Amino acid sequence: MIKKINELAVEDVAPICDHTFLYTPEFYRGKDIKDSVNICNKEFKDFLEKMIYFPRTPYALCVRPEYISHAKNFLQENWKIDTKIAAVGEGFPNGDIPTEFKINAAKLAVKEGANEIDFVLNYKALKEGDLNYVKRELEAIGKFGLNNNVLTKLILEISELDNEQIKMACKLADTYGIDFVKTSTGFSSGGATEEALKIMKKNFPRGIKMSGGVDEKNVYGLLEAASGRDDGMIDLDPLKIRIGESGLIKKLLAENTDNSGY
Repeated sequence: MIKKINELAVEDVAPICDHTFLYTPEFYRGKDIKDSVNICNKEFKDFLEKMIYFPRTPYALCVRPEYISHAKNFLQENWKIDTKIAAVGEGFPNGDIPTEFKINAAKLAVKEGANEIDFVLNYKALKEGDLNYVKRELEAIGKFGLNNNVLTKLILEISELDNEQIKMACKLADTYGIDFVKTSTGFSSGGATEEALKIMKKNFPRGIKMSGGVDEKNVYGLLEAASGRDDGMIDLDPLKIRIGESGLIKKLLAENTDNSGY
């Protein structure tokens, strides 16, 4: 579906979103670990329940592996059967663990019910010039996706890379059959930028995912950068474009109504 970017409504944006919950109990820093786990679980439950009020369901729920079964049960109980489940891979958000750990963890995530896996590029190896390591890892990820009928997304962490490194990562991801390249984890020093998205779109022929700091103020500019077009239009195919967000849909709803269900 091709639409004009500056006329997109929340109903258009939601179906290309990966609605994302990636906090850990440590994030909440309760009095003890049990406290933190309980708080985190409550936040996750609230996060899921607010989806009921969305005018359109997100394309996917993106969660840590330990929350896959909870997400799957919620979707089944609320008849949101068209929503996929995406999981971040082992090593998130740093990406500098051995490839076999990433692949084995991804296999477990798929067994739990994940349809997509977001892997973090070992950007440290790329920055250090160890291209053989990067190539071997991306080859393993590409084969994993093909053999398990799972969509793969490669998180570049653009705030850690220069433009030439972003370009190289995209070309290597293309070579090894990765389905999407993604800007950021959301846990580094910066998130999605228009400049990086233009480079990604120019050097990668399949899906582009923007994440990290995407909000109601910058989302339309980021979508234009990722569209690869100069006519102000975008193809809203979720296999070509995706937004990683945790609060964008809520904020867009609040802009359009005083009674958003929140």
